[in-house]
Amino acid sequence: MNNTAAHLDLIKKINRSLILEKIKTEQPISRAQIAKKLSLSKSTVSSIVDELLSRKFVIELGEQSPVKGGGRPALMLGFNPKSAFGIGLDIDRANILLIITDLVGSIIYRKKVPSTNQVMEIINFIKECIKESNIPEEKIIGMGIGVPGRTDNETVFRAKALNWTNLHIKELFKPYFSFPTFTNNDVNCAGLGEMWLDPEPSTKNLFFIEIGHSIGSAIISNGNLVYGYNYQAGEIAYQISTSDIKNKKFNMLGQPGVFESKISGTALEKSGYSPEILFKKYSQGEKEVIQTIESFVTELSVFIANAINLLNPEKVIIGGYVSESMDVVLNEIQEMVMNLTPIKTKIQLASLGANAGSLGAIAFMFNQVENQIEND
Repeated sequence: MNNTAAHLDLIKKINRSLILEKIKTEQPISRAQIAKKLSLSKSTVSSIVDELLSRKFVIELGEQSPVKGGGRPALMLGFNPKSAFGIGLDIDRANILLIITDLVGSIIYRKKVPSTNQVMEIINFIKECIKESNIPEEKIIGMGIGVPGRTDNETVFRAKALNWTNLHIKELFKPYFSFPTFTNNDVNCAGLGEMWLDPEPSTKNLFFIEIGHSIGSAIISNGNLVYGYNYQAGEIAYQISTSDIKNKKFNMLGQPGVFESKISGTALEKSGYSPEILFKKYSQGEKEVIQTIESFVTELSVFIANAINLLNPEKVIIGGYVSESMDVVLNEIQEMVMNLTPIKTKIQLASLGANAGSLGAIAFMFNQVENQIEND
């Protein structure tokens, strides 16, 4: 794509977002009213509205006569959250969670099954879920899939936990479904989910940390994921400190990262307790776990402070199953971070729990479908 075409594409995406937001907030509204309020040409508005109608993001509400004087009735437009639906699939080494939502993230259907790396088994599971949901397939506008590995929006380059390498998900799924499929990293999806359904929807710059069996992150800037070169941004398991170097701890390909060996569910379980029990014992003041948790809090706080200095996020959100027990140390982390950096940032625990990845996969898919150019 040359510079001129890219510039026109960007303008169209901006106009599309403005028009969709105007319909959401001021429905019922006509094409002419949108054009006037946004200072856009009628032809531009009509073209984008036709595309939004075809993609089921907006609906026609019928004709309305002019309030004053004569003139022809105007066809009014509206936004109906249940005019279309999306599927989100979160695949990890243990489970596959499928969720179907409407256009604003309300969950219509949810099902979890043990994980598999067999593509046809996954396809059959999706078909079974669509049938059980009683949602007509023609009302599903797309599917997002989060996987534990490195991906672009069509191909899984490497997902060690699933033994997938250069798996062209989009092409493999295409013959079986009438809607498009998009892939992304599972932690990126979880971060998008937390942003999409955050009680403070104005948050567009956040750093999401997922602490599960391993550790990963998602960087969201101005509402968009930061992928980095070769789709490897956010690989914080490889974070390293001078003390690690002094102790000759280095990152090796195919081995757990140095930071992961200190900050993860797997690391905490080396104490002999689950993260849930560890944090519970800490809250009760039991001395045997104090050193373990204090070390965890310090290591994590130092990392968060450095991330804030680098990225300047509006929020840092901590998710993953370990975070579900971290409410007893959240204030300690916030206070330590405030002492380590003068840049003020809110730190909070994730709110979506196990649903975050699937919901974020849907958010990612909606964004991809909305931003596709006609005839692409």
